[in-house]
Amino acid sequence: MNLKVIAAIFRRNFTSYFSNPTGYVFICVFVLLGSFAAFWPDEFFNANLANLDQLNKWFPYIMLVFIPAITMSIWADERRQGTDELLLTIPATDFDVVLGKYFAAVAIYTVSLLFSFICNLIVLRSLGSPDVGLFLGTYFGYWMVGLAMLAVGMVASFLTGNLTVAFILGVIFNAPLVFLNVIDTLVRRSTWTATAKGWSIGEQMSDFGRGVISLSSIIYFLMIAIVMLYLCMVLIGRRHWLGGKDGISVGPHYLVRALALVVLAAGASLVTQNYNVRADATQGRLNSVSPQTRKMIADLQPEHPVVIEAYLSPRVPEEFIQTRIDLLNLLKEFEKLSGGKIQAKIYSNVEPLTEEAQRAERQFGITPQQVFTETRGVLKQEPIFLGAAITCGLEKIVIPFFERGVSVEYELVRSIATFSQQERKRLGVVTTDVELFGGLDFSSFRQRPPERLIEELEKQYNVMRVDPNNPITDRYDVMLAVQPSSLTAVQMKNFCDAIRKGQPTAIFEDPMPIAMGAPGTGQPRRPRQPNMMMMGQQPPEPKGDIKQLWNLLGVELVEKTSHGVFGTRDKDYSVVWQNFKPLKFAGIDQITPEWVFVRKDAPGADQAFNANDPASAGLQELLLLYPGGISKRNAAATDFEPLVKTGKASGEIMVKDVMESQNDPRQIRQKEGLPTETSYVLAAHITGSPRTDSLDEVNDADGKEGVGDGDGDTEKPVTEKSATDNSAAEKPAAEKSGDQKPSASTTEGTAKSEQKKEGINVILVADIDMLHSEFFDLRARRMPDNPYQFESDNVPFVLNVLDVLAGDMRFVDLRNRRPLHRPLEAITEKTADARSEADATRREFEKSRDQQLAKLEDDYKNAQSTLQAEIDKLKKEGSVNPAILQQKAIEMSAKLSVDERRKNQEIERLRREAQTKIEEASIQLNNAIRKVQDRYKLGSVLFPPLLPLAVAFFVFFSRRAKEREGVSKSRLR
Repeated sequence: MNLKVIAAIFRRNFTSYFSNPTGYVFICVFVLLGSFAAFWPDEFFNANLANLDQLNKWFPYIMLVFIPAITMSIWADERRQGTDELLLTIPATDFDVVLGKYFAAVAIYTVSLLFSFICNLIVLRSLGSPDVGLFLGTYFGYWMVGLAMLAVGMVASFLTGNLTVAFILGVIFNAPLVFLNVIDTLVRRSTWTATAKGWSIGEQMSDFGRGVISLSSIIYFLMIAIVMLYLCMVLIGRRHWLGGKDGISVGPHYLVRALALVVLAAGASLVTQNYNVRADATQGRLNSVSPQTRKMIADLQPEHPVVIEAYLSPRVPEEFIQTRIDLLNLLKEFEKLSGGKIQAKIYSNVEPLTEEAQRAERQFGITPQQVFTETRGVLKQEPIFLGAAITCGLEKIVIPFFERGVSVEYELVRSIATFSQQERKRLGVVTTDVELFGGLDFSSFRQRPPERLIEELEKQYNVMRVDPNNPITDRYDVMLAVQPSSLTAVQMKNFCDAIRKGQPTAIFEDPMPIAMGAPGTGQPRRPRQPNMMMMGQQPPEPKGDIKQLWNLLGVELVEKTSHGVFGTRDKDYSVVWQNFKPLKFAGIDQITPEWVFVRKDAPGADQAFNANDPASAGLQELLLLYPGGISKRNAAATDFEPLVKTGKASGEIMVKDVMESQNDPRQIRQKEGLPTETSYVLAAHITGSPRTDSLDEVNDADGKEGVGDGDGDTEKPVTEKSATDNSAAEKPAAEKSGDQKPSASTTEGTAKSEQKKEGINVILVADIDMLHSEFFDLRARRMPDNPYQFESDNVPFVLNVLDVLAGDMRFVDLRNRRPLHRPLEAITEKTADARSEADATRREFEKSRDQQLAKLEDDYKNAQSTLQAEIDKLKKEGSVNPAILQQKAIEMSAKLSVDERRKNQEIERLRREAQTKIEEASIQLNNAIRKVQDRYKLGSVLFPPLLPLAVAFFVFFSRRAKEREGVSKSRLR
């Protein structure tokens, strides 16, 4: 190998390409096509992600035009000008000539790619904050594609001396590698089509497009380049092996050599595919799986391969785009990590009524789900496929739809883990007045479905009902009790006994439920059948004493005492409120401070979530509706670890004051009072051993430790002997169960872990409304016209609580994982004013409509009262003929009916007008957003070609000026 010759040929070809404007024109066209493919499609702004996903789809086709434009002149032009003989007579090998020309072509392509790189990066940076690692990985993949396609195009150039023919042959030779990616759309999908698609450029480039640097893909492109360069060397040396008139051709020998090299290249590519050598280059770790997932996949030993068949719509609304991307990324990562144990079959273009859609419904029951979308102000439902079926032999698990807000990795791992899990953990749900399993609604006499919580838990646990009427002797991995204050005296005793014996339990207790339909902590039990008293049935059995449970745990729900006018004292449970409302809810007056949004940026919320306990670590935001506060008794022997706390701008209001306000926000605010400057504990982890003496005798006046903080280190009045005796008494039950709460990935020490194993292990949450099905529905499907939509961690928190108590830590971290996708922040900022104006207009219309409706109702009630007063007056006079009185009543009733019809018509008219105005506001908002998008779209497409065009003008006029130096004006044209 003669490096000087290679360098000389490289310089000659590289400089000749840029010696005339034609080269720059090709670069401008390349950059223009790239920016057009990346930013012009509506999908770019609909996805709202600062990446090059749209360009990834079209890049191989752009290369199919651009690469032959570079390679067509590499050798064909030499033949056309007759300079090929000159090159073949220099003291260099054929290999040196081929390498010199190939390196020149690679350099030309690299310069073109650099222009595209710089321009597209500037555009993305102007629109948002792109993931630099993803961007670099994507362009590295583009460069590897160029290495392979340039080598193929050079073969075409060595076959002819005509530039046009060389260009056409370059397109034809590269076309199979490009169009193999869509072979499954051209012919019936089968195993061989899937294999052929895997050898396409688009499929091999997909890893780079996701920000994954894959060794197998690098080897694939390098092997293509090596094989094609060898063919170029064979073609340039035809004068040696053709043999002439009397010689013997050695063409078959070189053909065998070439075929052997092809087999070697394919083998190398297949070998590297079996070794998962790959790196996630993205800053947001978009393609990385958790250590738990890696361990699960490594430990997976199925009798048959686990096959995941994913059915995805080609286009999904913006709310589901990230879910779709995460699903595609993870399926490919699972397949690579498993080494053949997991096989992914992805149907990414499933439309209703197609063959794939029918197969999904027929075999797995996967049907398109109706989701709400908003396009140009019009709200509509759109059916989309976003489901998967996981099979292993005869076993089958179906995920009908990947809900928005649920970690895709969590859903997949939880489903795959069932194939290796011998037995599900047991979860016991204590029967209380909160009917989680559904039942007959006596008010409507309809069957209520189970709460979504139960459906979610049944995917992981063996869910069982626990009857507290009898002693709870069975051992459960975790027990769930929702509103245990509704238990009777016998039930309360049995429940407390189970906790005392070390049964891990999650308790959700609420002083004032507003969504779950249950009595508050201090309220009497409600009859299951509303008219049971009228039917002569006995009233419900009174509640047990909840103080037994608080004494056992060493805690209290916050109570408040009010002072009456005559010195009376009124004590009642309190509801916690907090003066903090996210910006999107700032203008909604119905959301009072009793809607407690727990977030780190709340005033004074330094430790809103306990980062040392896995149940609360990783949470971002919670919403608790009218929750209570939890306080620890100073005399309690149990350990009290707060999990969720409010900020300092908080206070409390008595439950009876809220109920007397009849949900009127103004009255509620008047009774709230001033903030107490205290952080209230809303959820706590309670562990350890209870006092051996009866805490029923402990005076409540002993005080409570940190109504809010609960993390003070006070001395527990427990003697060494009592603690030892209690520990010994509880040890057999703990040893029998073998259950223990795992460490919270902290350095708390061994002593505390042992205490959790042998004593009480309870997580207490002072709110049950967070279990309502509405929170599951809100995270799953967003309603564009719902002003109360909220991205909360309520569901992950509830599931984490149960998993932590059950000692099942496989999925806790997975629920908290949030791949960091980068949105187009500039679009959001530019349309913020328009969004605010549209929201204000909507609220104004809604307020005006409500006021007019209220006035109509008042007018109707006044007219009704006036007529009724007239009738009553006539009745009192007694001198009116009954027939006349009856006729008068009929006339008044007819008048009321007419008034009611007019009222209803007016109400319907007002509603239609308000809805029309609201729709007009939505249309104006969408038009404003569309104008901003179109402006950015036009700039994103037109700006990138300007840079290479400016360089072209500079180089052209610089060369022109140098050529004119020292030349007399008479010789210049």
